[in-house]
Amino acid sequence: MSRAPTAPATELDAPPPVEPATRETIHALRDAVRAHVALRLDDPADAAQAGAMAVPACVLWNQFLRFDPASPDWPDRDRFVVSSTRHRPLLDALMRLAGQTPAPDGPTVEYGVHPAVEMAFGPSGQGVGAAIGMALAERQLAARFGRSIVNHRVWALSCGTELATGVAMEASSLAARMRLDRLTVLFEIAPHEEDEAEDTLARYAATGWMVRKVDADDHDAVQAALSAALRSRKPSILACSVTLRPAPRPPASPGAGPEPDHSTLLWAGAARRGASARRSWLRRLVKHRYRGEFERVATRRLPPFWREDWRRTWHMSAMPAILPASGPDTTLGYGRQGLEILRDLLPEMLCLSSRRGRERTEAMPADQALPDCGTLVHGLAALLNGIAVHGGLVPCGAITFVAIDRMRPALRFAAMMRRQVIYLLTDDGLALSEDGAGWLPVEQLASLRAMPNVLVFRPADRRETMECWELALRRADGPSLIALSPMASGVPAPGLRPYRPRDGSARGGYVMEEARGQRQVTLIATGSEIGIARQAQLLLARDGIGAALVSLPCWELFAGQDAAYRDQVLGDAPRIGIEAASGFGWDRWLGPRGTFIGMETFCEAAPSHELYRRLGITAERVHETAIRLVNETGRDFQSPSGQKADGHRARSAAGGIT
Repeated sequence: MSRAPTAPATELDAPPPVEPATRETIHALRDAVRAHVALRLDDPADAAQAGAMAVPACVLWNQFLRFDPASPDWPDRDRFVVSSTRHRPLLDALMRLAGQTPAPDGPTVEYGVHPAVEMAFGPSGQGVGAAIGMALAERQLAARFGRSIVNHRVWALSCGTELATGVAMEASSLAARMRLDRLTVLFEIAPHEEDEAEDTLARYAATGWMVRKVDADDHDAVQAALSAALRSRKPSILACSVTLRPAPRPPASPGAGPEPDHSTLLWAGAARRGASARRSWLRRLVKHRYRGEFERVATRRLPPFWREDWRRTWHMSAMPAILPASGPDTTLGYGRQGLEILRDLLPEMLCLSSRRGRERTEAMPADQALPDCGTLVHGLAALLNGIAVHGGLVPCGAITFVAIDRMRPALRFAAMMRRQVIYLLTDDGLALSEDGAGWLPVEQLASLRAMPNVLVFRPADRRETMECWELALRRADGPSLIALSPMASGVPAPGLRPYRPRDGSARGGYVMEEARGQRQVTLIATGSEIGIARQAQLLLARDGIGAALVSLPCWELFAGQDAAYRDQVLGDAPRIGIEAASGFGWDRWLGPRGTFIGMETFCEAAPSHELYRRLGITAERVHETAIRLVNETGRDFQSPSGQKADGHRARSAAGGIT
């Protein structure tokens, strides 16, 4: 789809005019907010700290923040991100007094319950990174649809300790490099935090942010600083020096009931201004040439018939050469092929990459180039969460597998918020074995599989890579990781039956090749180790031993299948698990008689083929282990998947409990 023409430099691009508020109005709003906070918190010290930023917050909400209480999910509203839990009571007070929530005395509003709460409270620094990701999403959508329907800002309320975290500094460095000038961060400076705050402000100024410092109780200074942020061509940070004062408590009413609260009337002007802006926006949207496409991406819907287009283009496209040494039969090559196809089919796909990830995937075409994130992968992951929360885009990140350890807090945050983020993990398995043990993902795969609401895909070949891409795109309620290897898997090998279950990856696991005759052992593998398992299967067939080959590209999806299907795939014969990673977690699939062949320790640097030999992840060892297990059991087993060697179907038999 062609890009919408950018709106000319009109009133749409200029900062909206700010009407000065009287000192009495701001003070009345401040007192109402602090009184509400005091009612929520029993400890006066906690209430004083929570209400310390009341004046900057009231100036922002009353004069600058563009929102409509009647439509809190309006796509072109300003985003207000509260990233620190210490400001939770302040956010609750602002929302209730501004009319965002109908029940003044109801419980605290949480993320996922009300659309005005932009994101959940998570690990320190993640909120700032997400706010930066939202600003990036706003810029990308404006470049595509024009400023007539995408023209909002991102405001974040943070604290000094959060801004000093590594993830916040990484994300802020990316924001300065991208010149995200529609982002403003406000944070408080308590008297005992002055020295640390000065150091933080110096770092942000050196990074390329506009930095201002004001007295939090001086509403004129706050208003002037926020106005300067609107005019700035850099991301802005506003440091507010606070003085902790006891929050006023409303006097107890001597009558039968409490006196009516008229403080919500103070926000009427801001509500009218927001409602008027939304009505004007709706009129522009109705006339916009890309209205249908904008509404589609705003509601997070994939295009009609995208799956048919995706599969047709996949099968018709030629395999690109990734690296001279990798060859065509690699999941990394297939992953890049999918990324290139999806950029044409889904214009909302936005991919950020580390330097190594860009080298492996060549992630951005020239006309959409974004600076690579280098080694700032923690900040990269935080930005992806913000893009996902903002809406309108499908965030994708390309990084090396071992770098996932630095992205784990952001990944966990995405899983907790149930947001769609796709990670392409390059250099899976022993791909970087020559660089030493520090680059070998030994325990990472097991730890990722243990994280709730995360799908980990490890495809073995071209077909599985296509299916895993599709599953990740269709999943809208959590992050998905696709582990890609530059090493050839050797699948399909000579003699491998063309039959496979349709969409076997969608069930997490399936029988790739049934045993020739009765099943005596089951070989279970993922990723590039499928090739090793296939070679061992051929060696066993030569010895007259029937071995079934099972692929488990996604454990989480396989665990979600009913027990009958899992038993049908795994069978009741002895099982051997093969994976170039830790065996932690494999017991659930191998059962009491099973054996795992993998990587249980760190190793010295060596070429991948040599390291496979040293670790014993070879077809010969699998062959020897299978013979031992068959001799120990001394009997044949049914082929519960119902497949026969000639490709016909046989009646299924139930297997044992795993």
